[in-house]
Amino acid sequence: MRTLNLKTSHKVIRDYYNTLEQYNKLNLKHEGAVKSAFQQLLEKCCRQFKWMLSTQWEIKREGRRSIWVDGALVDNYKLAHGFWEAKDSQDDLEKEAKKKFGVGYPKNNILFQEPERAILWQDGILIADEDVTKDTILVELLREFFGYQPPEISEWEDAVIEFKDRVPELASRLIELIESEKETNKRFVDAFSQFMVLCKQSINPNLSEKAVEEMLIQHLLTERIFRRVFENPDFVQKNVIAIEIEKVINALTSQTFSRAEFMKPLSHFYVTIEKTASTIHDFTQ
Repeated sequence: MRTLNLKTSHKVIRDYYNTLEQYNKLNLKHEGAVKSAFQQLLEKCCRQFKWMLSTQWEIKREGRRSIWVDGALVDNYKLAHGFWEAKDSQDDLEKEAKKKFGVGYPKNNILFQEPERAILWQDGILIADEDVTKDTILVELLREFFGYQPPEISEWEDAVIEFKDRVPELASRLIELIESEKETNKRFVDAFSQFMVLCKQSINPNLSEKAVEEMLIQHLLTERIFRRVFENPDFVQKNVIAIEIEKVINALTSQTFSRAEFMKPLSHFYVTIEKTASTIHDFTQ
């Protein structure tokens, strides 16, 4: 489980409260001023996980106007792990949260915050409504916020760890199979030669045989993703290069090599990608 390493004695917590105290002395209580202090706190917490706090994060919705949240906890895959909305002390935080939910704001790990109070929703449930002028409560709330993992994201992270070695192993095995089939499979040799000609004509006349082999491997490993994740089941039939790659792969698997059996060890990985992708509405992610 992901755990935020944070204590009330940490400098980031002390800095946050010191900044708020300075703002208070200067009578700076509007949202634009107090928001920056919490933003800096979140940014420092994000560094523990090599994330970033992306401000003014856009949530795209099909057929509807986009929603812009004040901040999102974003990982290297551009997946958002949580959302943040800032208000000032003059706002009724509960009413503001209801307004945001009314226009479609997510309820899967969103923190509504003002200098004295914070409300945390996770999986559609109100998790906490706390006085965050107390450092112990603020620390626990941040731990809850950063520690949240929906099943899809949790499985994705586990799958990345599990398959980080498996994919290169399968790629190496494919190279061995390709070399073996070149010795015994005339259908594959002919299909590969024709594909080489097409690639040199369409892509680069100096394209090497090794580069074309890598294209075959990449296609095998990603074809399912294009069909299912990008909701384009016909891409193989509509893309000239993909059509020809499929011909070569069919020839490659015509004698002793089962495509389905070979890809079976990655089945869980693909399912996890597909489940995670179902939570994303912007494919740039």
